[in-house]
Order: sequence, then C-alpha cells, then structure tokens
Amino acid sequence: MNKIYSMLGIARKGGKISIGYDVTCLDVQKNKSKLVMIAVDASEKTKKNIQFVCDKYNCEYIEYGEKELLGQCLGKKMVSVLSINDENIVSYVLSNI
Repeated sequence: MNKIYSMLGIARKGGKISIGYDVTCLDVQKNKSKLVMIAVDASEKTKKNIQFVCDKYNCEYIEYGEKELLGQCLGKKMVSVLSINDENIVSYVLSNI
C-alpha cells in the first residue's frame, strides 16, 4: 500500500474524511470539504454529478485510485467518492500524487 492510502486510513480514524456521495455533497455545500477524491473507476454519472457540485461551490477535486483500494484503506468494501476536511492532509496527498 502506498503513502496516500496509508494517510487516508489515518485521516479516517481521526475523523477528517467523509465517505460517500451524499455526505461529500453536504460537506462541499457547507464549505467543510478541502478536497474531493473520486475513484478512477467510479461511474460516469457519479463523476459528472460530483464534479458539477464541486465546480458550483468552488471545491477542488481529483481522480485517484480504484474503488476497491480506497475502500480497503478506509475499512469499507468500496468507496467511489470521499471528502477530505483537513488542509494538512490535502497538502500531503497533493504533494505525493
């Protein structure tokens, strides 16, 4: 497992990550989200919808990882969309991509 997946697991335990489409959209609308991460193999509809919400509320997003790998590092089965709510974790993730 690489550094980013490890950091995501630590951030989840610290409560700095929101998992799932609905919760991520709420975080973006409330300006809590610093970065939205979308799985590369997420459905096109999910990608399009989350990108629209991010563009509307001026939130940064990236496509990274696969659903199963993201889910594995976060203790779930599969994760298509997640929101990172901490500026330090965001800078670490962006510097290690």
